[in-house]
Amino acid sequence: MHELQAAFAELIASPRQQALLQQARSVESLLARLRRLWSLPAWSDARLMQALEQASQAAAVPATALLAGGWLPHRYEARTRSIQWCLPDGPATEPFHDEYISRCLQRRLLNQFIRPRTPLAGLCADSVPRHLGHRPAGFIFHLSRCGSTLVSGSLSELDSTLVLSEPPVFTELLLDTSLDHTQKREGIAGLVSAITVAVPGRQDLVVKWNAWDIFQWELLQDLYPEVPSLMLVRDPVEILASHHRQAGRHMSGDPSLAGASPVFRCGRSSQPFVSMLDHRMRVLQAMMERMRGLHESRGVPVLHYSQLGAGAMEQIARRFGLHASEAARQRIAVRLGRHAKALDQRFSPDGQDKAAVFGEGDRQAIEARLGPLHAQLLQCAHPLMDAEALHAA
Repeated sequence: MHELQAAFAELIASPRQQALLQQARSVESLLARLRRLWSLPAWSDARLMQALEQASQAAAVPATALLAGGWLPHRYEARTRSIQWCLPDGPATEPFHDEYISRCLQRRLLNQFIRPRTPLAGLCADSVPRHLGHRPAGFIFHLSRCGSTLVSGSLSELDSTLVLSEPPVFTELLLDTSLDHTQKREGIAGLVSAITVAVPGRQDLVVKWNAWDIFQWELLQDLYPEVPSLMLVRDPVEILASHHRQAGRHMSGDPSLAGASPVFRCGRSSQPFVSMLDHRMRVLQAMMERMRGLHESRGVPVLHYSQLGAGAMEQIARRFGLHASEAARQRIAVRLGRHAKALDQRFSPDGQDKAAVFGEGDRQAIEARLGPLHAQLLQCAHPLMDAEALHAA
């Protein structure tokens, strides 16, 4: 078994061996190539697959070997404090990072049989030389349902970007209440360093965080003080109408988010549960107040959903220090005409439909509670200005 573990580790770290196996077009062909590579002609398919599973679960592969082999960290498991890796399938262009990971797992045959793990502590200490990675180019924060997926998708069309749209590996690590501030900080730093070297030629990392990650601002700012950020907002009636139709995780009463902010704890004694709409208004109010505070105290720029268009995308790119070629601009123009979360559908403005979701009483309650905050954020929002002015903001 020791020799097999050594062969497994060598395969993990060797793009050449991986390339040989990737030529296989079926499971049978892959296993046959692996038998030849490891000189195991008598092993059955079942025995070899079992050995691969055991080797993958061993969590003994050093992070440096995974970096050498071009692997991408994609999942964090809090119970074992371990990171799971896969081979990337080019840059991510899907609306959300979990969709991209699904593509990697489905299209790269090796990912279906080789699933290496490393301890989080190994990723932090091992071990990942920070100079190998790149500092992120920019961070996108948002209230949810306010154009952030459109922005991240548009930036993914640039030639140099690697866009992570709400990556689950970051999400679950930040929500692990058993980790302290330092462990989370080191974990995110290790993941960023590993991710930025996993896809060659895509050195400009842009992260679209979850809506609730606005409450992780201090941790992320402390880690990357020079990385530019922006915050996206929208009419709260339209945001809540979207969640009324299909609630996001932070608007569903999910107790696992309470570690990010107490506001997500639905029905606590100081905030008795009244209705789902009341809970969602309370969550949205807390996020809006956080954004207002960050704009006032840190000067983080605010953009409104109504401002998002081709000009705004180029301004955002420039704020993040990204270059948009003419070909990239054309791709962005095509993307702007599609539904941000369903790229096979054309975009159709739905503001009026969203405004009609609530009855008069609910709409008035939303406007009374959140309207003044929305007006303040709208005043903070930069109009479409020249790119140098936005970059200097």
